[in-house]
Amino acid sequence: MSLSPTELATRYDSPYRTSERIELPPERFEKGIERGDDGAWGVGALVVHDGQVLFVREGDTWLLPGGRLEADESPEAGAEREVYEETGVGIAVDGLAAIAEQTFVREGTDESYEFRFATFLGVPEAEAPGATPCATDDAIDDAAWLSTVPPNTFDRELVSRLVEEYI
Repeated sequence: MSLSPTELATRYDSPYRTSERIELPPERFEKGIERGDDGAWGVGALVVHDGQVLFVREGDTWLLPGGRLEADESPEAGAEREVYEETGVGIAVDGLAAIAEQTFVREGTDESYEFRFATFLGVPEAEAPGATPCATDDAIDDAAWLSTVPPNTFDRELVSRLVEEYI
């Protein structure tokens, strides 16, 4: 997607925006470079139903469902696809909650790359409310509706802020 974070943000009513610089050990930095993460977008969604939020777990870390945006899709379609692929729950995008801009830096150097992540608001499809999510992606160990943000949630500060705002 060649859309800038500002261009995406202007489509919606004031999404929350973060920007951070994160140092990575050389091996993790190299994995990002090999995947082509420089300038890439990730997309996902905060999906809420009956006071609960849809989460996925990879290893011991909980996250909002999401993943890499594909070249031929809109950010909204990518978020809907990723949530379904990871949880089996169909959603419709109903807004943009946040855009996180991350600069990853190789430890001990100035070498860096940029990655952006758009967190949309997702509404379960008519047949989905209350549906039991299941981990449908090999990288996902669990998928569940949770009533609180687990302590071991990736980017917990941002997720907690969004949950407080949208529940």
